[in-house]
Amino acid sequence: MKFYEGEIMMLVRGRVDKYDRETSQHIVAYLDILGIAARMKHGYEEQKLAMNKLHNLYTHSMDKRTAMDGYSEIQFKIFSDNIIIVKKLSEQPEKRLLDIRALLFCVSNFQCLAVKDSVGWLVRGGISIGELYIDETMVWGEALLKAYDLESNVAIYPRILLDSDLLSHIGSDEELSEFVRQDFDNLCFLNYLHIQHFGGQFLKSGFQMMLDELNGRYTERIYQKLCWHMNYVNRELDKKNERKDREYRLHLE
Repeated sequence: MKFYEGEIMMLVRGRVDKYDRETSQHIVAYLDILGIAARMKHGYEEQKLAMNKLHNLYTHSMDKRTAMDGYSEIQFKIFSDNIIIVKKLSEQPEKRLLDIRALLFCVSNFQCLAVKDSVGWLVRGGISIGELYIDETMVWGEALLKAYDLESNVAIYPRILLDSDLLSHIGSDEELSEFVRQDFDNLCFLNYLHIQHFGGQFLKSGFQMMLDELNGRYTERIYQKLCWHMNYVNRELDKKNERKDREYRLHLE
């Protein structure tokens, strides 16, 4: 290792690495698709179907038809049943809010697609703001750790929790506030159905897919997750004045 005027450089097999990588402010979503690990243990055809569904979730979440300012700069990392969705934040306050909106819309789109009838999967996660470095090889930084902690230790239900730094950025912004819902335990989560209208039929079909896959065999913990999802969907559909479509409300025996 060599040092030149405050710089750190490493010579490896004739190549010089300047050690010039730095973290910067990002908004990061860490997501876990519930039940994927079990699906990987199924037969080849079931594994293949799950893998292709997951890849299509990425493809359609980044569909150019939903493009907005900064959407193309969002980065995905998928490994097994875990997904990282990242957007670098501008230093300009107004542009930063647009960056946050783009990421929240992208994650909402991903979660909407997951729970509807084309897939039928529940998603849990966390979204945070903080320092991060990301390239083709590695992801590093406190923002990822915070998002991971929300997903693995706090969220419990199929909800994507929002950290305090993100909530302080959203503040009283009317448009961004629509992405926020406060739960029974006072934690704030992503209101992904904010971007969905007249989707009761698709949501009900997706819920039925979940129940069919379980075939009546679920633990109390799984039952609680299904109930949380059912109550959230029914509540949001009511708020959207979709009461005329009562036949599409979710039900769990």
